[in-house]
Amino acid sequence: MAHGQTTATPADVSTAEVEGTEIVVTANKREQRITDVGLTITAYSGNTLKTQQIDSLAEIAQIVPGLSYTPSQTATPVYTLRGVGFYESSLANYPTTSVYVDQVPLPFPVLTTHAAYDLERVEVLKGPQGTLFGQNSTGGAINFIPAKPTATFATGGDISYSRFNRIDANGYVSGPIAEELKGRLSFNAAHADDWQKSYLRNDELGEVEYYAGRLLLDWTPSDRLTLNLNVNAWQDKSDPQAPQFFGLQSQAPATLPPLIAAQPFTPHDARLAEWTPGANRPRANNRFAQAALRFDWEFADDIIFTGISSYIHYKHFQVVDQDGTELRDSDVAEDSGTIKSFSQELRIANAESSSLRWVLGANYERSTVNEYARYDFPDESTSALFGFTGDQNTSDQKLRNYALFGNAEYDISPGLTIKAGARYTKAKRRAVQCTFDNGDGTFARAIDTVVQLIHLGIIPVPGFTPSGVVPPSVGSGCTALDNLTNDGTPATYLPGAYKRSLNEDNLSWRVGLDYKVTPDLLLYANISRGYKAGSMPISSAATFENYIEVKQESLLAYEAGYKFTSDGGRFRLNGAAFYYDYKDKQIRGAIVDPVFGNLQALDNIPKSRIYGAEAEVSFIPLDGLTLGGSATYINSKITEYVNFSASNQVTDFAGSRIPFTPKWSGSFTADYRWRVGSISPFIGASLSARSGTIANIGGDRGYVPPPGAVRQEVPLGRTFDIDGYLLVDLRAGIAGENNQWRVTVFGKNVFDKYYILNTYKDFDTVNRLTGMPATYGVTVSFNFR
Repeated sequence: MAHGQTTATPADVSTAEVEGTEIVVTANKREQRITDVGLTITAYSGNTLKTQQIDSLAEIAQIVPGLSYTPSQTATPVYTLRGVGFYESSLANYPTTSVYVDQVPLPFPVLTTHAAYDLERVEVLKGPQGTLFGQNSTGGAINFIPAKPTATFATGGDISYSRFNRIDANGYVSGPIAEELKGRLSFNAAHADDWQKSYLRNDELGEVEYYAGRLLLDWTPSDRLTLNLNVNAWQDKSDPQAPQFFGLQSQAPATLPPLIAAQPFTPHDARLAEWTPGANRPRANNRFAQAALRFDWEFADDIIFTGISSYIHYKHFQVVDQDGTELRDSDVAEDSGTIKSFSQELRIANAESSSLRWVLGANYERSTVNEYARYDFPDESTSALFGFTGDQNTSDQKLRNYALFGNAEYDISPGLTIKAGARYTKAKRRAVQCTFDNGDGTFARAIDTVVQLIHLGIIPVPGFTPSGVVPPSVGSGCTALDNLTNDGTPATYLPGAYKRSLNEDNLSWRVGLDYKVTPDLLLYANISRGYKAGSMPISSAATFENYIEVKQESLLAYEAGYKFTSDGGRFRLNGAAFYYDYKDKQIRGAIVDPVFGNLQALDNIPKSRIYGAEAEVSFIPLDGLTLGGSATYINSKITEYVNFSASNQVTDFAGSRIPFTPKWSGSFTADYRWRVGSISPFIGASLSARSGTIANIGGDRGYVPPPGAVRQEVPLGRTFDIDGYLLVDLRAGIAGENNQWRVTVFGKNVFDKYYILNTYKDFDTVNRLTGMPATYGVTVSFNFR
C-alpha cells in the first residue's frame, strides 16, 4: 500500500523501502495496483510528502511532472496540467484540473488550499478524466486520499521550526471506538512571522496563520455494508502575498500621478515588495467546512452500490494589493463571498475479479456562489481623468450540474483488455452581476456624465443612434452600460444589472486498450474527449461586454504509454506520449471599450494544440539507496485566434504558446538510508527544474503597450516572460526503530533562487509574484502503535 513508500520518487516509478511493496490507486473508482492501470498517473505516499515537508498543492506541483501552480493577483490558485489550465480568479469559476478528497469533489479552486495533510497518498491523473470524474477535468484530476482509521490504537505527529519563526504542527489519533466502529482525528496548523519586507518604508507583511482538522469515522455494521464519514474544516488568516512592481504602463499618461511615475522598481529579492498600509493592508480570513458521507453496500453477490454525499460551506474575506506600490492605484479593499455546494453521487459496480468490470452511476451538484469586491483606486491615472475613486461589484451565481456515466473494462485475453466509458452532463448557470458606486458618488457621477454624452451624441459610439434625451441619474444602481445587441434588440447604452443564463450539455468519453506483454510490462493507448463548463466572471465592468460568458471548452486527447517494473521492483520505467486537440480554450482576452479603452474580458480561443511526452524512472542500485527522476516535454501552440492587442490593434495570435506551459520540466531525487545499531541515519536531495514560459496570451510575440508613459526594467517584448529555474532541496536526519521517532534537518530552495510564478499588468503597473526564498528548519516526529 501507499504508506510503504518513503522516498521522494513518484509512485508510478518507485518502490517502497520494503522491496515489492506496491501502491494501490483508485483512478477507475476501484482499488487497483498502479502498475496495472492503463493511465498516466503520478502518485506520492503520505510519508513521501512528510519527508519533503510538502503540505500544499503549490509544493506538490513542484514535484509532479507537467503540473504548474500559478498564484493569481487575488490569491486564488490556478493549476495547469500538461498545458491545460484556466487563469481566472473569480470564486464561481470551475478549474480544468478537478480536485477530490477520497473521491469527494472540491469543485472550486479556492476550496483546495488545505487538503494535503495526514494523507495515505495523493494521485495525479493526467489527461481528460471526464468519464469518471466529471466535466472540468480536461487537464486531469487530483485525488487526495486521507490516512484511514486503524484497527488498533495509534497516535503520532510532528512539529517543525523553520525560518521566519515558522512553526508547523501535525498530529493524529486513530483506533477502535466501539465494536465495528473506528475513528481517526487529525489536525494541521502553522504560524509564521512576516516574510516580506517593504523596501521604501519600515513595514513587513506575510504572516502565516491557519488551522485545519479532520474527523474520519468508519462503521461496518455487517460484512456487506460500510459507512464512512468525513467531517473537516479549516480557517486561514494568512496575509495574501504582495506583488513586486517592475513596470509602468499607464492607461492615461496625461493624468498619471507623479508619485507612481517616480516609484522605484522592486529589487530582485523575493522578500522585498510594497503594499498599501492602513485600511487596505493585505489580510485574509477564509473559512471552510465540509461533511461527506459514503456508503458501500454489497446488495447482491459481487455487486456493490456506492453513494457519496457532500456539503460544503465556505466564507471568503480578503484585502489584496494588486499594483505593487504603497499607493492606492489598484487595491481590492474587500473581496468577500460565500460558496454553498451540495453534491451527490450514486453508482453500482461489480467485483474486481470478473473478466468484465463495469460501473454505472449518476451525479448531481448544486452550488450557490455569491461574491462581492470593492475596488479602491483614487491614485489610478484614469481616476483623475474621469473623477472617480473606486467602485463595487457583485456576482450572484447559481450552478446546477446533472450527469449519467458508465465505464467498462473487458479482458479479451489474459493479457489484452479493452476499455470504454462515457458521461453525459447537463450544466445550468444563472448569474446576476452588477458594478456600482463605492459610496462617495464619484463613480456614479462619472457614469452619469458618460451616459449623457453618449445619448447627446457628443461621444460617438459606432452603431448607436443618440436619443437626444438625458437619462435619469444612476444613483446607487448598477452602472455597467448595456452595449449588447441580443435577439435583434439594439444596445441601449443605459446602465443596469447584467442577467444571463448559460445552459450547456456534453458527452465525455474514453476508449482504450491495455496489453500486458509480460507480468512486468504494460502497454496502453487511450483516446478521450473531455469538457470544461462555461464561465462568467466577476468584473469591474464598464459595459455588458465585460460580463459576457465564455462557452464550454473541449479537449480531444490521444495518448499511448508503457509501464515497466523489473523483477522485485528495484527498477521501474514509465513513459507516455500525447497529443491534444484543444477547442474553445477559455482565456483572458481583451476588448476595446468605446469610452474606457482596452479592458480585460473572458474569451474563447477557437483552436489550439498541445503535444508532448514524459518519462519517469526509479532505481534501487543497492539496499537503502533510491534514485528517481522524471522529465516532461510539452509543445503548445494556438492555431486560430484573433483578438485585440494591448495597443488596441486587431491581432492574429496564431502561433503563440499557451500561457503557463513550460516546454521542459523535470525532477530528480536521491535518498540514502542505512543502519547504525538501532537507529537509521538518512540523507536526501531533490531537484526541480522547468524552462521558461509566458503569463499572457501573445507574450512570446513581443508585447507592445499603448502609447504613453512606459517605463520598465525588462524590454517590452519580455513583459510577460517567466524565466526558467532550478530549485534544490536538501534533508538529513536520524530515525528510530520502525520510524517510531525521527529528527530531520531540511532546507528548501537552499541556494535562495529568485524565481517568478506569475506576471501581470494592472491599470498603470506591471507586477510579478515570486516563489518563496530559502527556508530551512528542523522537524521532530513520532508514531506509536
